[in-house]
Amino acid sequence: MKICAISDLHGYLPEIEPCELVLICGDIVGLHAQRYPKSCKTWYLDWFEPWVNELPCDKVLFIPGNHEVGMEGHEDFYKNYFGKHHKATILIHDYYEYLSDDGIFYKIFGTPYCKVFGNWAYMRPNSDLKEKFSEIPEGLDILLTHDVAYGYADQSLQDIGYGTDTHFGTVELRDAILEKKPKYHFSGHIHTADHNLIMIGDTKHYNVSYVNERYTPTFKPLYLDI
Repeated sequence: MKICAISDLHGYLPEIEPCELVLICGDIVGLHAQRYPKSCKTWYLDWFEPWVNELPCDKVLFIPGNHEVGMEGHEDFYKNYFGKHHKATILIHDYYEYLSDDGIFYKIFGTPYCKVFGNWAYMRPNSDLKEKFSEIPEGLDILLTHDVAYGYADQSLQDIGYGTDTHFGTVELRDAILEKKPKYHFSGHIHTADHNLIMIGDTKHYNVSYVNERYTPTFKPLYLDI
């Protein structure tokens, strides 16, 4: 199965090559609409949905990120609208089984939660994150998170005032990945962190952010045959 993985679009809706499954790891909404519930909803309906409907793929699975401030607290609308019946299905700490064209079920889990860093959405204290990430199922084929694992591609290669040696990742997520052992893990959040394949124990990890730290499109979507 050919997949496309991407994250941190921040309002950009790029062309996607033909594939079967598109996976988006949060921070999708445009910067102008990110903090306002009405504007956020309008953006998803007027811009995101038409883009999705034109994508040359069978299914899109997406999670929110910390910039989806206008979505937090209004999840019922998005879960009902972008439910399993829709070409794009939102996963907010949810599990999904995708039946591929080759007849294989792929087990997928997506969660938006991040450690606290500023005044943004889906950020939780470490004690809550430990509980949340403990709920990640075992035996996954694909894990989608917005946050990154501590010590694994969690350093920004573009200095935005914190240097390039600071580790932004989350220990609780790292520990959950090492314990649960998903086959693949895709994330974003730290835009200019290493985009190469990195192993987290037995898990193949990719940072799939689209923009750099200045919100300029910089990286290409990731395509894999899995």
